[in-house]
Amino acid sequence: MNDTGGDPACWSHVFDHDELVGSLADASDGQVAGGVVWSLPHGGGLDANVVRLAANGAIEQHVNDEVDVLLVVWSGAGELETDGRRIQLLPGTVALVPRWSRRAIVAHGAGLTYLSAHPARGPMVIGRPPASRSD
Repeated sequence: MNDTGGDPACWSHVFDHDELVGSLADASDGQVAGGVVWSLPHGGGLDANVVRLAANGAIEQHVNDEVDVLLVVWSGAGELETDGRRIQLLPGTVALVPRWSRRAIVAHGAGLTYLSAHPARGPMVIGRPPASRSD
């Protein structure tokens, strides 16, 4: 093993599959109307999405009862509202949204592009009652 992040053989799979590589430049050029513009292929232990919201686009308020979520802002500006707090989102902002938090995101100006990453979970189900907090 070397000091560059592991054995070269253990990282080689990252460069063998085009779907594991995305371009944030494509996601932030203002041409995408809104929504997920890239997703890490499922099957592993990590889910990640690059999300592009047009100006005034929004992710409506919701509660995630399964996993903590890390947001990393790539470009644009917006606001994260989580459990009554308002956090300004600018390029370089990193925010942790804990499990059970009520949250919403609104894009300002020319829009917002961010990476969302969290441990893998099952498919989302609309209208499912929240799981018990005792687990």
